[in-house]
Amino acid sequence: MTQDEKDIRFLEESYWKEEVTEYLGDFWFIRGRPDLFQDAVDYVVEQHPVEDTNINYSEQILGQAFQFLQDHCTTAISSKDLEYMALAEKERMIFNP
Repeated sequence: MTQDEKDIRFLEESYWKEEVTEYLGDFWFIRGRPDLFQDAVDYVVEQHPVEDTNINYSEQILGQAFQFLQDHCTTAISSKDLEYMALAEKERMIFNP
């Protein structure tokens, strides 16, 4: 893959992630969990690559995937939660050996 192709791919992926974020943001109802929203966006982008954006039913798939995540993740631990817990544990080990 040439550098130009890589650049185009990066732009396509960035645009797609923005589109997914905007589309799914219209349906997000979990307040105070922007980290979980970002995890959901990342999941959908991974499951539906850029090449799938022209499929007629992509919005339906995205809506269903997003709804599934919301139904099952209202009390889930996000990647940011895990990072915070790991940092807190590290600090605890340093200050309380």
